[in-house]
Amino acid sequence: MNRQGFALESSLFLMLLIAVLVAVSVSGIVPVVRTADADYRNARVTYAAEAGADAIMAQLELALDNDGVLSDAEMNAMVPPTIAGFSYDAVSVQRIGGTVPETVTDGPFAGLMSWTTQLEINSRVRDYQNNSSEVIVSAKAQAIPIFQFGVFFEKDLEITNGPNMWFDGWIHSNGNVYLSSNNAWYRNMVTTPNSVIHNRKDRDRVYNGVYIADAFATDVPLDFDSRSHPNPVDFRYQSNLKFDDRLKTGAYGVDSLRLPLPAGMPPITVMQPRVVTDDPMTRSAKFAWKADWYIEIDLGNLPSMCGSIGVRDGGQTIPSAADCNNIFTFTSDAWYDKREDVFVDQLEIDMNMLFNWSAIDSVARTTNILYLTFTNVGMAPDPQGDGVNPVVRLIQGQDLGNPITIATDRPMYILGDFNVDDADWKPAAVVADAMTWLSNAWVDADHQTTGGPLQNASNTEYNAAVLAGHSETPWDWFDAGNAPYGGGLENFPRFLERWSGRTTTYKGSLVSLITSVYAVGPWDQPNVYNPPSRVWSFDTRFEDLNNLPPGTPVVGNVVHTAFRPVY
Repeated sequence: MNRQGFALESSLFLMLLIAVLVAVSVSGIVPVVRTADADYRNARVTYAAEAGADAIMAQLELALDNDGVLSDAEMNAMVPPTIAGFSYDAVSVQRIGGTVPETVTDGPFAGLMSWTTQLEINSRVRDYQNNSSEVIVSAKAQAIPIFQFGVFFEKDLEITNGPNMWFDGWIHSNGNVYLSSNNAWYRNMVTTPNSVIHNRKDRDRVYNGVYIADAFATDVPLDFDSRSHPNPVDFRYQSNLKFDDRLKTGAYGVDSLRLPLPAGMPPITVMQPRVVTDDPMTRSAKFAWKADWYIEIDLGNLPSMCGSIGVRDGGQTIPSAADCNNIFTFTSDAWYDKREDVFVDQLEIDMNMLFNWSAIDSVARTTNILYLTFTNVGMAPDPQGDGVNPVVRLIQGQDLGNPITIATDRPMYILGDFNVDDADWKPAAVVADAMTWLSNAWVDADHQTTGGPLQNASNTEYNAAVLAGHSETPWDWFDAGNAPYGGGLENFPRFLERWSGRTTTYKGSLVSLITSVYAVGPWDQPNVYNPPSRVWSFDTRFEDLNNLPPGTPVVGNVVHTAFRPVY
């Protein structure tokens, strides 16, 4: 037997067998590789479709922030993102049904009311190899009225009251919240996307009389904060244990509520006068452009103040000179404001006379939003020589004839009870650089000298939403030592009388978007006022969206509700 031949045949057979095995293996691997590659490309194109829907949601949030409304034109203007290697065949937004009022049911602002629009977002995309994917995302566009809160602050919120303070209403700040009082009771939610600090902001001092009601209306003392429990899990555990999650911070994922302003527009814009070059977005934000009666008082030509009293864009009637003089009165250096250390130059509005005039012809005369500002300020008379300090004051506002918002870029004062007839209550708001409350006992003649004694106040009630500037503590105690206290929420509406033993009763919504520009007198001055007891609450009538004051700003939110691929 030829062993060499046998060995050769065996080797050839073994090589052939190996070749067959390799071929079989390769034939099995190639489909696996092809399948993995297809899965990878399908996953990528699916993610690209989802990214397209996310981009549309971001644009919808911006559009909603402009004015709280999504128009057809805004929805049709949505554009897909640019992603290398992918092209979008279609992106679209469709409104499902109409805009309806509803309660927010989930998220950190569950329980508030919103004007809600159901949306359906479609995103279809393909890659360079023609792999395609399509997804449909369901979403809700929520326009949340800003007067849905008992308190809404754009910046840090501080509360360090002296006499007792009760507040029943949702409190929210986009900044930090500083709570340190001997006698403060909060009967609803307190929320911030940042931190809650159980300390004064102006100095290192803790008062242990802060109570937050739990879900059973039991007042529970606050004895922890974001510093003592920096871990989000620990903070949530404590808040749940003590307050049934009614104290929420960034540990809960609370988000800043975006103001209804175009990107980059400062909040002060909402109370600034008209400018003819204002673009449509700016006009939608300003009360001055929302107003159906816009008045510029020319302080350089006061004798003719009632000769041409403002502009009514809707064609409504402007009062005659005689009627105007009954409604509006301007007085230079009318009385002395101790906090501001100035004599005020006062445009006074007699609300009773305004509504009596309007009632003669409600169609042609009724005012829903009145805006007032001043021009040629430096040309006005100045008998006291302390500069010209124009302000607006409302009097005789016990009963309102119709829903109304009165706005100005200057400080505002309200004298006496305002909108207190529960049987004939009207939605109302006041918008100003700063807000000062004067009691029913106030008399101008008692405030004509810089060194006069404090005058006794009397119990007074005010019922209106307030949107105004506040006086802010400039820094934290742990950054710079003792700082001058801004006055806190308890002095957001300011006082000028001896309120000892007296009470201010308030129902409405307290909103501050800015620090005051004109009323800049510091809070902590001697002999300016004695504080009242404060019985303040959110006006629950604002929970009915049909009861909101005219021109109420809204904050926008777009939330994802469902997702499905299209096959």
